[in-house]
Amino acid sequence: MILRDGPHGLSVDAILLESGMSKGGFFHHFPTKAALLLGLFDRLTSAVAASVEHSVRDGTSPPARSLRAQIRLAFDKPPRERERNRALVMALVVGVMESTEVAARARKANRRALATARAEGVDAGTALVIQLALDGYFLGESYKTIKLDGDERAALCASLLALLKRKQRQAKRRPAQKRARR
Repeated sequence: MILRDGPHGLSVDAILLESGMSKGGFFHHFPTKAALLLGLFDRLTSAVAASVEHSVRDGTSPPARSLRAQIRLAFDKPPRERERNRALVMALVVGVMESTEVAARARKANRRALATARAEGVDAGTALVIQLALDGYFLGESYKTIKLDGDERAALCASLLALLKRKQRQAKRRPAQKRARR
């Protein structure tokens, strides 16, 4: 529905019409539209967290394993899965605009992701550049302001992974350079 009608079409009445659910049934499960949006946000973040955790368990090694997994997650999904995520991102934008609680949860999730990256040895600037690039990519793809072909997607993915790798090499050299100066 949100992909067809856009984020402005996400209203309780539109949801009821689309789903065939009664108003009482809707409000039994979601006391407010904000509660529905929180549910969508939780669904999106849970799916991302599970995918990142699965990738980490499948051999992505530290350091920076969570950020590498997020990059891979952004670019390795099949088209159908990307469309599903597109709808969830659009719903998240509506949620952030309409609910301070959704906005607060989104900020908390971003802070948690950045803290995890820092704990895995990624400097703050690199973690922010990658996170913001991924956010921009998701928003651009969700709102169709950008349409990357396969080669462009691969190039963006490779560039983000290379940035992460380059920063890791630089971080490893710094302690050795300090020891050499002593």
